[in-house]
Amino acid sequence: MGSLPANIGASTVLIDPSNPKRVYAAAETGLYRSDDAGQSWQTADAGLPEGGIRTAALDPRQSMRLYAADLTGALYFTDDGASSWRPLPGPVAGAGR
Repeated sequence: MGSLPANIGASTVLIDPSNPKRVYAAAETGLYRSDDAGQSWQTADAGLPEGGIRTAALDPRQSMRLYAADLTGALYFTDDGASSWRPLPGPVAGAGR
């Protein structure tokens, strides 16, 4: 794989099972996507808050659907392969602690 931008602090790396050339990386600086097996990377955090992503998960049945949690624990989802993100409706576990 090619390298991600320096010092991003990737906490999660996901490979799309239906398209192994598509790779996602959740990091302290945002979310990144590669469409060429990691040779090049672009940000994929339109709609995510600034401040980083703690973790991300890919829906194994619908690989264009991903979920992400920011550093505060707020949850977001995308149905378009991380081109745009929306808050996940509902209460956040642990909110208000």
